[in-house]
Amino acid sequence: MKYLGFISLMTVMAFADFTLVYKMDNMINEIIEYKDADNVKLSYTIDDDDENLTDVGQYLINGRRYSVLREDGNLTYMDMDKTEEKTEELTEELNLTGVDCEANITKPFFEILQKKGEKIVASIKGEVWEVESEEDGEKYKEDIVVTSDKDLVDAVTRSFKILKKFGEGPYGREIGPDVESMMFVEKGFVLMQAEGIRYVKLDHKKIPEGTVRLPKNAVDSMKNLPKFTDEEREEGKKLLKEVLEEDMLDEDMVEGNESCVPDK
Repeated sequence: MKYLGFISLMTVMAFADFTLVYKMDNMINEIIEYKDADNVKLSYTIDDDDENLTDVGQYLINGRRYSVLREDGNLTYMDMDKTEEKTEELTEELNLTGVDCEANITKPFFEILQKKGEKIVASIKGEVWEVESEEDGEKYKEDIVVTSDKDLVDAVTRSFKILKKFGEGPYGREIGPDVESMMFVEKGFVLMQAEGIRYVKLDHKKIPEGTVRLPKNAVDSMKNLPKFTDEEREEGKKLLKEVLEEDMLDEDMVEGNESCVPDK
């Protein structure tokens, strides 16, 4: 019975609330407030910025995705799932062929050259690895810090599942296979520190109920849209079709980490 009780306690801890913070470019704090797999808030603050707007960001509420922005001093939100559904309907109506892009990582973001020693980052023990990466055809060597700390590995793993739903991080950084490869350097290890990124904290304090909710004063950005005549709508559809077809052609010719093929 004691053993079963211990297992139950560990299960509860594994799914407990957590707040994860990484600092980008020495000034941008990307914050993930995770209650469960269906209720998460992604936001950010900037050091020494007196106008940090913690309501702005992405929200996963009961499994639905929302984006909150400040426009002309007012908070607005967009139901990303509804927008995506409308886009798919319009794509079908315009008789467009979609493009299916599958992640195809040809090589890891970091090539591990040697493992050096240990280093503590924000109270978590890590390992210093010398690595090499490539950007714009140029190769760079640096020392990074990684960790196999189970609590942090679990939090980063859960966070990435959410980030991939949105396709971008709290500050708008695109979440693609290269970023995932960078963060999960090697099986069982996650990145804590490298050029332009540093782990700040992970805590399991209970997240207040009102945190993962749309701000009360946020207005649906899809409301009060201008009304168009049938002629204007058809002209708009024609223009949109031309733009989308051009974008799809560009995607189909992508080189690098993604292999894009038309939907069958």
